[in-house]
Amino acid sequence: MPELNAAAARAMCDAAMSHARGEGWSVSVAVLDAGGHVLEISRMDGCNFLAPDIARGKAYGAAAWKTASADLSQRFGQIPSATPSMVAASGQRVVLVQGALPVWAGGHCVGAIGVSGVRSEQDEACARAGLEAAGFTSAAA
Repeated sequence: MPELNAAAARAMCDAAMSHARGEGWSVSVAVLDAGGHVLEISRMDGCNFLAPDIARGKAYGAAAWKTASADLSQRFGQIPSATPSMVAASGQRVVLVQGALPVWAGGHCVGAIGVSGVRSEQDEACARAGLEAAGFTSAAA
C-alpha cells in the first residue's frame, strides 16, 4: 500500500504536470493530506497566478468530503444556498469545481490532489494521472 508522504506528493505533482505538458497545457497541482494540509503545490511556467490557490481549494473539498470535486459541484450546485454556505463554512478555502480527486490507499482516504489551469475535465485528467502514477486510487477499494 502506498503512503502519502512528501515523496509521493512530489511524484503525483510531477506525473500530473507531465500529463499536462504532453497535452500542451500549463497547470498547477496541489496535494493535501487527509486533514487538508498542504504536502506539495507546484505551478508550471505560464500558468495563471491564481491556479495554485484554485487547485488547493478543489483538493480541500475532495479531502473533506472524500469524493471527487465534480461530484461536489453537482451535489451543492442543485441547492442555491449550498455552495456559498460551504465556501463560507470552510473559511473561503473550498472551491467546488471539477478538477480534484480524493486519494485512497488501503481503504482509507489519505488526502486529495487538485489541478487548475485548463478546462475542468482536463484538470481532472491531470489529477488522475498524478494519482495513478503514485499507486493510489480515487475511490475506496
